[in-house]
Amino acid sequence: MKKSIAILLLLASNALFAQENSLKTSLTDALLGHFNLSYERALTEKGALAVKFGYWQPTSSLLMNKKAFTPEAYNLQQSDGGFNVSVEYRLYLSTKSALNGFYVAPYLRFFNQSGLFEDEIDSRLFDVNVKLNTFGLGAQIGYQWVFNEAFTLDLYFFGAGVDRYGTKIKYTLKQPDANFDYSTITNDVNEVFKNINYLESKLEHEVSNDNHLSKLPFLFPGFRLGMNVGYSF
Repeated sequence: MKKSIAILLLLASNALFAQENSLKTSLTDALLGHFNLSYERALTEKGALAVKFGYWQPTSSLLMNKKAFTPEAYNLQQSDGGFNVSVEYRLYLSTKSALNGFYVAPYLRFFNQSGLFEDEIDSRLFDVNVKLNTFGLGAQIGYQWVFNEAFTLDLYFFGAGVDRYGTKIKYTLKQPDANFDYSTITNDVNEVFKNINYLESKLEHEVSNDNHLSKLPFLFPGFRLGMNVGYSF
């Protein structure tokens, strides 16, 4: 009798929690060199929480060349991959079961990236270390299908928000010179962003005996568009 009750409880539990979880990856992001995995969990009949972890290596992109993420004045030396994480709460508006149908989803995301570039100023070569941290929030709309109670197709048609960028740009001479005055290159650093007045006006400079460090904090619109595929269980 106890075994029968245990089996019935197990079956009921499986039925209760069926299709309440989904593991997905983004095919569209992969084309841009961004490889990620997301987990979505239904919390209520209409609400779900999704967490995504990713790694972006722009030089692995099939659609972008290095000019897309390299300032015109720089030569790319090394592009380090960047990690990112996002959290979103999905509200499903259709009458279908959880994880299925039209949804709206506010989100938070964090992203970091770094790279090494080279710049030539007055016949001197400089290593330019760029580090970028981004924190953003916004909302997206989309539609998710569950096929054969197993496979998911998730299309997010449009997402928009705002991202806060924290960028550090450090210049150091390739051939160290103890007598070099790094303050003499401040105007040249500004020149890199001369075509984007909004960014140039945000630059903050710190000069030491060893390097020239520029900080670039700014806000910028963020967008989302893509497709995920995965497995629901």
